[in-house]
Formats: sequence, C-alpha cells, structure tokens
Amino acid sequence: MPFYFAYGSNMSALQMAERCPGARSVGPARLAGYRFRVATHGGANIVRNDGDAVHGVLWQCAPVHLATLDRFEGVRVGAYFRRYVMVETADGSLLRVVTYIGTRTYPGPGRANYMLTAVIPGAIAHGLPDHYVGELQSWLPRLAIGDKRTRYRGRRR
Repeated sequence: MPFYFAYGSNMSALQMAERCPGARSVGPARLAGYRFRVATHGGANIVRNDGDAVHGVLWQCAPVHLATLDRFEGVRVGAYFRRYVMVETADGSLLRVVTYIGTRTYPGPGRANYMLTAVIPGAIAHGLPDHYVGELQSWLPRLAIGDKRTRYRGRRR
C-alpha cells in the first residue's frame, strides 16, 4: 500500500475521510530540502529550498486513493504533479512516499477558510511542531474581525 505525504488541507482527517475512505494516518513526517508556500491561487504548495523542511502528515493509502487524490489535486489539468520523495518519519526512519507539487510557484496569501479549517487544524491535530504551525499561520490573509469562515471542503470534481 502506498504512503502519501500531505502538507496542505489533506492533513485534515475529516477531509481525508471524505476523499479517501479507509486511508490511515501514520503520523507526522518531515520532508527536507523543501519549503512550504501558499501559491497565488491561495492553496498550499512546496518548493525546493535547501536547508528548509516541510512538516506534514503521512497517510497509508490504497492505490485507488491516489487516483482520487490525482483528481482533487488537478493532476490532469496541470495544477499539481505527483512526485516520489523521501521523508523522515517520527521514529527517524526514511521512507519513499508520494506527494503533490503545484505548478504555480509564486507566493500569495492563503485563503482564510482553507488555512483555518483544514491546514492549521490538521497540523495541530497531528502534533506538528509549534514553530511550524506558526509558519503556517503567517500565511493567513489579514481579515477584518468578524469575517465569516466556512469549513473548507475542497474542490468538488
């Protein structure tokens, strides 16, 4: 069964349960040599950057789940591409896993509902380091007090 490294909204257990029923969270993992970035479309992305690391959640998936994730990530239309990378697991071992890398690399502000109801809660729920959660929070757009935030449900395809 393949392993999938999620660093954006797919860190949310609720979202993964909806998208990939039966996928199992294995725990936190770290991808060295990359940096988290929010792209101009407001969604999560990672870019190569020596000396940095992206923290995320490792999921054990069925092969059919990868086809579902390809659809949600927009692989067919060129929004993201699937890549194999090496991550470090919580016990220090290295594991070859699948992740998705966006084709839009210019930074932009994160969408508030996306960051506040999927990305950041997923990072906190899976015990990612506090300094890293703070980095994720730094991508939030500045909103007026009281702006409504609905739960991010991902793109429906």
